[in-house]
Parts: sequence; structure tokens; C-alpha cells
Amino acid sequence: MRVFAGYVSKKTLLTMLLPFSIASYFGTAIVAAFFFPVRYDWTERAISSLTSPLDNPGAYWLPCVGIAVSALLMLPFAGYLEQRLRGITPRLARAAGVAFALSYVLLLLAGVVVKQQTLPVVGWPRMHEYFARGSALAFTAGMLCCCVCAIRDRFRIFGGQRFLGAALSYFWGFVTLLPVGCGIIIAAMQFLGHQADQAWAEQFRQLFRHTPMWHLAFWEWIGSGVCFVFMMVSVLLLPGRINAPAPPLPTSAR
Repeated sequence: MRVFAGYVSKKTLLTMLLPFSIASYFGTAIVAAFFFPVRYDWTERAISSLTSPLDNPGAYWLPCVGIAVSALLMLPFAGYLEQRLRGITPRLARAAGVAFALSYVLLLLAGVVVKQQTLPVVGWPRMHEYFARGSALAFTAGMLCCCVCAIRDRFRIFGGQRFLGAALSYFWGFVTLLPVGCGIIIAAMQFLGHQADQAWAEQFRQLFRHTPMWHLAFWEWIGSGVCFVFMMVSVLLLPGRINAPAPPLPTSAR
């Protein structure tokens, strides 16, 4: 149980847990794609179609098992990260750890309950989709917590001591804030074009619709890869446990 709480070494995460998690996640999905009844186009078909007993009756169980195993192997990352950020800002570190742990638990449930597509439970036939989306949102929340933690550590105005390296801080900012910013811009263009009747925005929206980036499946695969890259690079660049500096003694006690 200590392993799942994050009491693992950097070497174990980088050479065993995370690589096996990546292999389990993508490997089983790729194999399942070969058994898909029709040609599988990853830019148009979501990962959930591979795990669907209706769309992929011959091999849907394979990516389900792979996703569940992958989630279990990722779980130690949450505690590992929280332990190393605790010395910078305990509350944000705890929030990040909880967000990542919640993400992995929801991903595990998304794989476990996928069969309920054909046997709805309590009137909730698409439970696995809600778990998967919740997992993505929780992971994004964890990434944002890491970004805020890096900002507080980087700037002296916030009391930062620069425990984290510049490379890690810039990486977290780039891999998190850039996609979020792009998503906001795209959403704004769609609103202006579709709801506000702005011709230039509508032209942009129509142009965007004819690219792979219009499909949710494209972002599912890209987003999954980004999540694994985020974890691998974070473990690689994170320092050892950071001990928060002791508060100065009162003048009378010196």
C-alpha cells in the first residue's frame, strides 16, 4: 500500500511503473484497433469505441483491462508528486495529489464499468463516459495546481525560494496553459461565429471543422499522450523532498 501512497523511487517510476502504464494503455488500445470490425481512424473514432461491446464486440475487453491496469500503475505518481511539493505550498501540493489520485480512480472505474453500456444501471447507461470525462477534468485540475505551485515558487513576490528548476516550471506552464488557452480561443470563435453571427469567426469555425482537430477523438489520443509526457517529465525533473524553511526565531528568543 505504501507504493500506491507514493513511497517509490524516481527510478522505479521512470523505468517500471510509468513505462508499463504507457504500454498497457496504448498497447492494448492499438491491438484492439486491429480487431475493430471496420477500419479504425484514430482522428475520428474515440477511444471509447474500442472499449464498447457494441462497436468492438470481439476485443472490447482488452483495452478495458489495459486502461484499468494503467490507472493502477499511475496511482503512485499522485503521492510522489505531493510529497515533493509539500515543502513549497502544502495546500496546493495536497490539492494536486488528490486531483491526480481522483483522476486515476475515475479512469479505473471507466474501464471497469464499461460493460454497463449494454446493461444500464439505475438509468445511467453511459456511466463510463462520465467517469472518463471526470478523470480528464481531475487531471487538468492537478496540472493547474502544479502550475500555480511553480509560479509561487518561481517569483520572490510570492515568497518563492526557487526549489523547482526553471525547466520544470516552464514545462508545466507550457504543457498546461497552452492547451487551455487554445481551447478558450476555439470556444470563443465558435460562440462568435455560431451565436453572435460574426462572419469572420464563422469562416474560422467552418475551416476548423474540416480538420482532424474538430473531432473529440483527436484530442482524446493527443491528450492521453500529453498526460503521460507530463508525468514522465515531472518525475524526471522534480527535485528530492523539499523541506520548508523553519520560521525565524523571535528576537527575544535569540
